[in-house]
Amino acid sequence: MHPFFARLLYHAAQQYRGEPVAAVMRDLDQSQHWPAERLRDLQWTRLQSLVHYCHAHVPFYRERWQAVGFEPGDLKSIADWRRLPSMDKSDVQAHAERMHAEGGPSGLKAATSGSSGTPVAIDRAHLSWAHAHAQVFRGWRWYGLGIGDRYAYFWGVPLAEADRVTAQKKDRFFNRIRCSAFTLDAKHAREFFSVLQRDSTRFAFGYPSALTQFAEEVLAQKLDGRSLRWRAVITSAEVLHEHQRERIRAAFGCPVVDSYGCAEVGVAGFEHPEGGMRVPVESVVVDHARTDEGTYEILLTDLHNRRMPVLRYKVGDLVEPVGDPTADDFWPLPAGAQCALPLLGRVAGRAGDTLTLPDGRRLNANQPSYIFKSHGRDGRVREYQFVQFPAGRIELRIVAGPAWGPQWLERLRGEVREALGIEVEVKLVERFERRGRGKHRDFVKAEDLGEA
Repeated sequence: MHPFFARLLYHAAQQYRGEPVAAVMRDLDQSQHWPAERLRDLQWTRLQSLVHYCHAHVPFYRERWQAVGFEPGDLKSIADWRRLPSMDKSDVQAHAERMHAEGGPSGLKAATSGSSGTPVAIDRAHLSWAHAHAQVFRGWRWYGLGIGDRYAYFWGVPLAEADRVTAQKKDRFFNRIRCSAFTLDAKHAREFFSVLQRDSTRFAFGYPSALTQFAEEVLAQKLDGRSLRWRAVITSAEVLHEHQRERIRAAFGCPVVDSYGCAEVGVAGFEHPEGGMRVPVESVVVDHARTDEGTYEILLTDLHNRRMPVLRYKVGDLVEPVGDPTADDFWPLPAGAQCALPLLGRVAGRAGDTLTLPDGRRLNANQPSYIFKSHGRDGRVREYQFVQFPAGRIELRIVAGPAWGPQWLERLRGEVREALGIEVEVKLVERFERRGRGKHRDFVKAEDLGEA
C-alpha cells in the first residue's frame, strides 16, 4: 500500500474508534522541546489528577490507600508518591473488576502474551491507546519515519487459523510485511530478503533475536543488506544486547534503535538520536523498586487510562537506572542533551529470570550476556540459551554462526566456568523453539520446554 493511503486509512480508523492520535501527536511534537522543569510539572499535574480520580472512582485503589492511611490531599511530593503501595500482575488477576473505574470512559482490552507465566489483560481507555500509538510514532519521527511507511515486521505468527487471519488484516492495515520468527532459517531468510528487494520497505521492526538471525543470514550468504536502504532497525520486546546491535548494524548499515514498553501501559522508553532510551513523561511515570539482590525493578503508571487505571505497576522487568532513582530531583540526561526527556537506563531483563546455581547463588539470567559479546560480534554464536534442570544442572545451548569451529567449544565452556564458577554442558542446536508470540528468552527452565 502507498504510504499516503496507509496514513489516511490509519487516521480514519483511529478517529472512528475515538482515539485522538493526531491531536496527541501535535502535543508531543511541542512538549519534546520543553525544558525539564516544564515537563516535570506536566507529569506531576497529570499524576495528581489521576490519583484524585482513582480515589474517587476506583474501589481497588481507594480501599488499598485507606488501609495505609493515605488521602489524595497527602500527595505533596514525589516522596509521598513513592510511599504508595505498588501492584503486580497477581493483583490484576485477583482484582480486575474492582480496578475498573466507576463510570469510566470506553476503551479496548490489551492482553499480554503470557510469556512471563502470568498472562493478564488491562482495559485501556481510548486516550491511553492514543498516547501509546503517538509515542511510537514520535520515536519513528526522530529517525525520519512516519505513519503509513511500509516496514518489515519480524514477529511471531499465531497458530490458530482465526488469529492468523486477524494478524494478516493488521499487517495490511499497518502497511507491514511479516517475517515469522518461528521459521527464520537460512532458506526463509533468503526468500524474505528477495521479497524485500521487490517490495520496498523504509525500516524494520521486531524482536532483537529475530532481527539478529536475519542479519546473520544476510552476512553469511553475502547478501547486500544495505541495498534495502533501511532508515533504521527498531527493536522491542526483548533485551537488545550490544553484540546483537553490532551485527544488525553491520548487515544493514543503519541505526539500530531500541524501544521498551508493555501491553498493559504502552511505550515507556524509546531510544533518542542523542543517545539513550528516553521516558515519554507526558504519558507514563517510571518508578523503581529495589530488589533483594540490589537491582531495580521497573514500576509503571499510565497517566491516561481512566477506564482501568494502572498505578505503580511491577511489570516484571529490571532496569539499570542512570544515577540514584531515590533522589527527589531524579531526572537523568546525557551531557549536552537538547531533548529534556529523561533517560530510562538499560533494561536488563526479567526480574523472574534468575539462575539458581548449584551452590545456591542466584544471578539474573541476562548477566552472563557479556560472555557472548565477542562471539556474537565475530559471527561465532548467533543465539544462546541457558536451560536449568530441576536437579540444578545448567545446560548452555547455542546456535552456531558461520565463524564457529570446534576449537571454540572448550574456550566457551571455560569462559562460562570463569564467569559463573560452575561447569556447564555446552550443546549445539539448530534453532530454538519459540512460543507465544515468538519471543526468545536467554534463560528457560527445562520444564517449560517439556524436558524435565
